[in-house]
Amino acid sequence: MDEFDFKKEKGPKKTFRFGSALWNCASLFLLLSTLAAAAFIALLFLNPQSELNPFPPQEATATQSPTRTPTATEAVTNTPTASPTASATPTQPPTATPDELGSFFEIQEGSPSAVDSTVFHPELGCNFMGVAGQAFGANGAPIADLQVQISGTLAGQPVDKTGLTGAATQYGAGSYYEVQLANQPIASDSTLQITLFADSGQPMSDPFAFSTTASCQQNLLFINFVEQP
Repeated sequence: MDEFDFKKEKGPKKTFRFGSALWNCASLFLLLSTLAAAAFIALLFLNPQSELNPFPPQEATATQSPTRTPTATEAVTNTPTASPTASATPTQPPTATPDELGSFFEIQEGSPSAVDSTVFHPELGCNFMGVAGQAFGANGAPIADLQVQISGTLAGQPVDKTGLTGAATQYGAGSYYEVQLANQPIASDSTLQITLFADSGQPMSDPFAFSTTASCQQNLLFINFVEQP
């Protein structure tokens, strides 16, 4: 067997390249410079008034122009004058006067109607019996200052009582009258009659007979009159 001498072959010898190192350093410096510039710009953007900003923005100051004082003549001329305002006056329901009325009234349809008097006189309880209502003109307006007379007998006793339309204000808006007949409910069967009169005493309706009950829930009768055209 032949002897062979084995010799280790050495690879190519590495050489230091100065040019590559220089480019690497330049690239690193450029990267750091870019980062620093970006940070500086961000700082100025967030805080424009920073001492590092060579050109800080100037604050705008508003200048107030002098105001001219008006002369006495202008003040008098330009002073607005207050115009008078009309004060609101409460409106009342329209009413007719007896001079405008015809000569005849009838009992309104649905009359008489009986209710509990405590709706309007809660303090009296059942110690009341009476008649209330209104008189309406042909135009439907309530009429004030008409006399309402109730006559006849009640429990064998004579009755002659008078009310005035517009005098019973406890019933609300309108021209109500009220005539109290007794201090308690008393039953009667057409022994009482009601008649409407003008303030001159002239009868303006036929006598109308009506009845009453002894019930505390029906001790107030509503009887209305209506003018006939």
